Amino acid sequence: MNMWHICAFELRRILKIRSVLLNLFILPLLLIFILGTALSGTMGSGEDAVIKSVRVGIIHSTEATENSVVDEALQAFLTSPAISDMLKVRDMASEEDAISALRQGELDFAVILPSGLQDQLVAGKGAELQWILGKDNTLNMVGQTVFTRFTDELNRQVAIAKVLGPEVIAAMASVPDTDLTEPTYITTSSPGKAGNSYSASQYYAASMLAMFMLYSGLTTISSLFSEKDKKTLIRLQAAPIGNGIIFAGKIAGNSLLAFMQAIIIIVMTYWLYGVNWGSHPWLIILICVLITIASMTIGIIVALVSKNATSASGMMQAIIIAMTFISGGFTPIAVDLVHRISEFTVNHWALQSFLRMMLDSPVSEIMHNIVMLGVVSSVLILIAGVIYRKVGYRYE
Repeated sequence: MNMWHICAFELRRILKIRSVLLNLFILPLLLIFILGTALSGTMGSGEDAVIKSVRVGIIHSTEATENSVVDEALQAFLTSPAISDMLKVRDMASEEDAISALRQGELDFAVILPSGLQDQLVAGKGAELQWILGKDNTLNMVGQTVFTRFTDELNRQVAIAKVLGPEVIAAMASVPDTDLTEPTYITTSSPGKAGNSYSASQYYAASMLAMFMLYSGLTTISSLFSEKDKKTLIRLQAAPIGNGIIFAGKIAGNSLLAFMQAIIIIVMTYWLYGVNWGSHPWLIILICVLITIASMTIGIIVALVSKNATSASGMMQAIIIAMTFISGGFTPIAVDLVHRISEFTVNHWALQSFLRMMLDSPVSEIMHNIVMLGVVSSVLILIAGVIYRKVGYRYE
């Protein structure tokens, strides 16, 4: 009997357990389908986001004059090439007309030039516009961004006037387009390869794959404690093989199970849900190997420091859930502190590696995440090795 005999026996034993097959192979596919379908509206479909022209209504105050500084500056701003392609502007007679047009879908966004805006500029005060939001949040954001850029430039010129003197305000009328016709105001981009973005199904396929591969460490814990609880470890130790061979055989069997799980999830999500895993299959294999190593080492550490199977299983599940949560596996988290903590987890680097490949990012960017995943796995191997040398795997 050698390590591979123990490995084959371990694999056959695990595959006979229906609950293991359900939890490791069927459950992740169901979760990917449910999360990918339910959250597809919040994360996108993986297709390029094309922002159409925003139909904007401009409502001038009754006190505005045709030749005011604000009107001339606004006219120059709206007729600049970049803005004229982005906005379709209509003058509205009143706020009520603008609201009616927004409700009927004739406008996407409306801007009110408040009364006294010209006087505020002459007095050296900041300029502020008012807007009425439409039905589309994306178009609202575009409108707010564009007109905030306009008021920021007016306020900059006001600040210059306060420093250099009021005559600069008059000069604004003669050069109303100064710095207001810059060619670019909004840049739409996607991470990775230009024109690509990942869908909710891709995101949760990557996150659930990482999480459930870590759950293979739970089967390792169950296997290690099962031999002790059933006292079959005594028989194995009576055979002419060392404890290290027994231990390595059981770990190898569970590792093959984890890798088999990864292959099934990747292939099934590609066939059933159309998940695009990128164009680097060998890098996907490398990532799965590193996650498998991390899963086994975490399971070893937990099993060797725990007194019984119940406490070890509870600890392992808590670790997996915590790492998945703070790495954004359930939902992306924008908190900077949480993001920094997540960089110490297996899930973070595994998820980022998969996502970078899905986005067809440069290989150097993908390798950075894989190297960091390898560093985390190496640290776990070192810790597991130290604990095994002190504790060992034997019947007590």
